[in-house]
Amino acid sequence: MPETFKNIVDYVWEHGEPFSERPLCRVDSLVLSQLSYFQLPSAATDAWGWPGLPVHELWRSDWLHEMTDAMYDPRGAVRLLSALSASPRFRDVLLCGYVTQLDRVTEMQFSAMSFRILPEQTYVAFRGTDNTLLGWKENFNMAFQVQMPSQAQALSYLERVASRVPGTLWCGGHSKGGTLAIYAGVTCARAVRGRLACCFSHDGPGFTSAMLSELESDARPVAADKTIPRSSVFGMLFEREGQDVTVVRSIGSGLAQHDPLSWEVDGCDFARAEGIGRTASYVDSSLNAWIARATPTERQRFVEALFSVFEAGDQPRFHDLRTNWRTTGPLMARAALDLDSDERDFLVRQVMELVRELAPGERE
Repeated sequence: MPETFKNIVDYVWEHGEPFSERPLCRVDSLVLSQLSYFQLPSAATDAWGWPGLPVHELWRSDWLHEMTDAMYDPRGAVRLLSALSASPRFRDVLLCGYVTQLDRVTEMQFSAMSFRILPEQTYVAFRGTDNTLLGWKENFNMAFQVQMPSQAQALSYLERVASRVPGTLWCGGHSKGGTLAIYAGVTCARAVRGRLACCFSHDGPGFTSAMLSELESDARPVAADKTIPRSSVFGMLFEREGQDVTVVRSIGSGLAQHDPLSWEVDGCDFARAEGIGRTASYVDSSLNAWIARATPTERQRFVEALFSVFEAGDQPRFHDLRTNWRTTGPLMARAALDLDSDERDFLVRQVMELVRELAPGERE
């Protein structure tokens, strides 16, 4: 790691000016988006409702494990919360309106929380994809569904927040959370839209062509701020929303650049990179070409077959599948072999097409 590298944890420690002195910026948005990944305990009752819980009151040893265990980097999350709890800028921000839903019937993973940064200024944070199989399957469903259940929930949540708090609103999120923020911002009621200062998407996927066509009829303009790392894959998926994109430097490699803690901060903004990397641009065009070539029905068939194998491991999270691989590996292998021969051949054929699409030697 470069000696001069600083990330959002360093930003929180070093820039403590209250929001009344320095307005919310895109780095603050990523900080609050990362905080939305915390799984709040039921004991944090004020955060689940609208009285609100000061951020520093989350700093409890008996809550830390429950809040961070399902995250990709629990230790990094604890370091961030430690800084937030000490920061004059963040420690008294009121966290309120926390919701979290896992619906296996509709295949939806949705969670959001709101931050009263000032009495008449509120940031709405949508959680990105968590470590659950259900959450990732919902992401894959984006390839064939016109509207995701979580998008409808995001719109409902933003309008509910607007009815409970006064003044200016921001919304944002990381990964899928950024996509939800943009969707809610462009589809919300005119009165809510008039209070929205900006919608932030931090490496969030775009929308499929079908979804863009659906939005064209009733979407309203919204100020949007999209940031992606140089080797972005997730944030480059599907059609672009059309807004300018800021490319930031990251110390991660490949897919690891999706991790917000790998993004470099310079003062009160992100350190800029000179455009996306050539590899990321190629992977992006290849993935999008592979998705576009298949019909929505074929995409759905692929997703259902793939996740039937994952779900045979009988674990709720990908982390658990890896940790218990001696048990889950044989179960998933057996499930793959037990697929109907047509489904198995279809799954293998689609995977091989993706491999060929990504192989540089196959490029035309």
